[in-house]
Amino acid sequence: NTIMVMTRRLPFSFMTVWLSFCLTSFPEIASSFSTSAFVSSSSGRSKHLLTTARISNKQGYTSPHYPYFSFLSSDFVPGDDVNDHNDIEKKGYPFDPKTEERNSFSLTRRDAFSLAIATASSVNMLTSFPSSAPASDVEAGSTAESPIVILGGSGRTAMAVAEFLASPQASRYVVTTTRTGRDPFQIVRLPAETKQRLIAYENPVNVRDVDSIRRVLKETGAKGVVFAASASKAGGSASEIDDVGVENTAVACRDVGARLVLVSALAVDRPTSKSYEVTNFMGGYLNGVMDAKLRGENKVRSMLKDYVIVRPGVLLSGKSKNGVLAVELNQGDTIGGGLSRDELAGIVWGAMVSGKKGVTVEAYRKSTRTGLQPEFVVPSGNELTADTYPGLFDNAKSN
Repeated sequence: NTIMVMTRRLPFSFMTVWLSFCLTSFPEIASSFSTSAFVSSSSGRSKHLLTTARISNKQGYTSPHYPYFSFLSSDFVPGDDVNDHNDIEKKGYPFDPKTEERNSFSLTRRDAFSLAIATASSVNMLTSFPSSAPASDVEAGSTAESPIVILGGSGRTAMAVAEFLASPQASRYVVTTTRTGRDPFQIVRLPAETKQRLIAYENPVNVRDVDSIRRVLKETGAKGVVFAASASKAGGSASEIDDVGVENTAVACRDVGARLVLVSALAVDRPTSKSYEVTNFMGGYLNGVMDAKLRGENKVRSMLKDYVIVRPGVLLSGKSKNGVLAVELNQGDTIGGGLSRDELAGIVWGAMVSGKKGVTVEAYRKSTRTGLQPEFVVPSGNELTADTYPGLFDNAKSN
């Protein structure tokens, strides 16, 4: 059941009596979990939304939502994914990916009355606050009114990031956007708790159009943005997406005051490395992709203060066995390797909530660590490790 009350202030005594009456008079409500939230309305009044959600011991069912291609598959075709081209075999890449591992409960009437008092107290405190809190006081994705918007949402990397952000581990509200306006998770089975935090923006969003980006950020109240769009035949060339599209995103984030996490690529600062050369000259819509990514990164640095750039290495098939303990970050673009999409998703979450600003990091699995060029020493001395994804950024240095 959902009850919406629109008022400036509800008397605490009224709320206590009313909720107590409901919970004690209707026993079936007593076995439900009560939550409360509020949002500001255009009229200046506060909307207090009280919801009850039945607790269930039914296990959620999940299954992989993106088709993992064999890392060295000969028939792989890059899709709408920021780093799909990294799945292609890179002749001369400094490490060999083939060696990589691949109950219900009941309440008494006394309990119900106590719950009513606690809930009413929460609502009373909420009504004491201003109708709109300063943007700096709201953490990105912490509420449905301050979500994290993902650009390029239909790509496999973007979907992995969205699923991780909305999972119980990260507990973030996410808005996915695509060029077509379709919901990338429409037929994907996910746990209910995760699914309810995922919102598909119904209108097309094209990163080549700054107005469409600005529109979705304003309409959703976004406090965070993940750029995970990539070049494709239908979506645009590397220059249009990784350069112009990133610039447009930075402009929109600056206009609305949103934090940006840009998923870029390893070795963009090393044009003479094998990684750069092989990736940059693949031809077609991906031709010059590393050049475009570097231009995009530099535009973000020049326009924004509140950003983190994550440079993942080769994206490996399969899922992580050890999570954050298996990965490390680096700075200086001298060390690289590979990592899975769920590991990258965890790092993106850490980047978003870490609070660090103006940071650029390289990301990879420890077991794949290698120098991007023969003269680079391994380890570099700039390694960042932790037992939580946000903790990876604790000692990261700003640009």
